[in-house]
Amino acid sequence: MKKILVPTDLSIQASYAFDVALSIARKFSAAVHLYHVIEVPDYPEINAITEHWKLGSANVLEAIETRLRQITKSEATEGLSVDWSVDFDTPYEKIAKKADNEAFDLIVIGFCGRKTLERLTIGSTTDKVITHASCPVLTIKEKLSCFSPTKIVFASNFASNISCCASAVREMADTYGASLHLLSISTKAHFENTRRATMLMKTFAAANAIVDYTVNSYNDESEEEGILHFAEDIQADLLCIPLHAKTGISRLFSGNIATTISQQATLPVMTCKVPAAP
Repeated sequence: MKKILVPTDLSIQASYAFDVALSIARKFSAAVHLYHVIEVPDYPEINAITEHWKLGSANVLEAIETRLRQITKSEATEGLSVDWSVDFDTPYEKIAKKADNEAFDLIVIGFCGRKTLERLTIGSTTDKVITHASCPVLTIKEKLSCFSPTKIVFASNFASNISCCASAVREMADTYGASLHLLSISTKAHFENTRRATMLMKTFAAANAIVDYTVNSYNDESEEEGILHFAEDIQADLLCIPLHAKTGISRLFSGNIATTISQQATLPVMTCKVPAAP
């Protein structure tokens, strides 16, 4: 892991994510880029603002740039490679494109809850980054005294090719010396017998050179509840969930699981997109 992108709206939740990104950067000797996107619809006179910016008199942009400069030059960033930039457009699109075009290895983003109706109609930027970004996305909801996971849960059905996610999860577990707990959820609607689930998890571990792990089958009312309840039972400090890049209902369902977990979990959640099959 060499490059970490940290989108920020300058909120308190964004500052939590930035702190975690700095911690990870120190562990991996990675560079951090703080990125603020001004959503065009929020500024009706965007052309005038941009023009003023060129003349050096855009108060909004000057204030944003000053704050980003202060954050990246603070004592917390000492000894790290940290820079920043400001952009204009739809935030989640710019974030996903920047991460892809500039080959970032990880996005660390704060999570701020929204009202149910608002989430159903437009969704949050974080939700959309999770479902659109090609690289792993780590969501942070609360302030952490120290990001140093010791128990990582990797939840999946393990029935599809998710090897692309294994390297990111294995790297995190190996670097922090954390135990890795593979998890398969069985529900009334999607029953999975324990023997087959165990076989799939062991096959996944062997195929991806994962040695230190446990296999776990868990029954619950829904996939989301099962993942959250298991994580609570073992006092996990990081959840990892593959997100299937498919079309139609199956993609929507997987996307909903990932975003619901990110919304409801208090611990950090890392999602990783599985490329669509050719």
